[in-house]
Amino acid sequence: MAVETKAYVIGLLESYNKRMNQIALLHYELEHQTNVSPNEMIGAMSLGHGDGTARSKGHISNKTLYIALNYQEQADLVNSEAREEIVERLIELEREQEKLAYYITLLNDKQQETVIQRFYFEGRTWSDIAKELHVVTRTVHKIKNRALDRLAAMYTFAEGSQR
Repeated sequence: MAVETKAYVIGLLESYNKRMNQIALLHYELEHQTNVSPNEMIGAMSLGHGDGTARSKGHISNKTLYIALNYQEQADLVNSEAREEIVERLIELEREQEKLAYYITLLNDKQQETVIQRFYFEGRTWSDIAKELHVVTRTVHKIKNRALDRLAAMYTFAEGSQR
């Protein structure tokens, strides 16, 4: 089994709670998205030239008609692009979480409870888990290693079947 895949799985487990927080934040951002207002877009469109220089004093811009006709369209475009970026990232994170959660359900109960829930999700120590299960710490590590190997095998199989 590839060491890289096992390291990838461990990384996914260790960052599970972080991804859950990111998903919650992205959901909030979608629900409460700050949009560029038409006035902000008018200001952005009228304050500069395409070459990055400011307008000279006394010069009347020939972009006035362009700005008047396109500010709302440009504001909508900017807002739409921002929303699409949030949605893309959200979909990516949710797929990753769903895949990991499903693979975890395929482990036996002791592996799920010991490795995943107690250690990676709840942050308990190995010695605490061993006491709860009435086993030695070495046994808990064996259970953990079997669970990680199984998860890595699932990811390896899935990657192979996608090719």
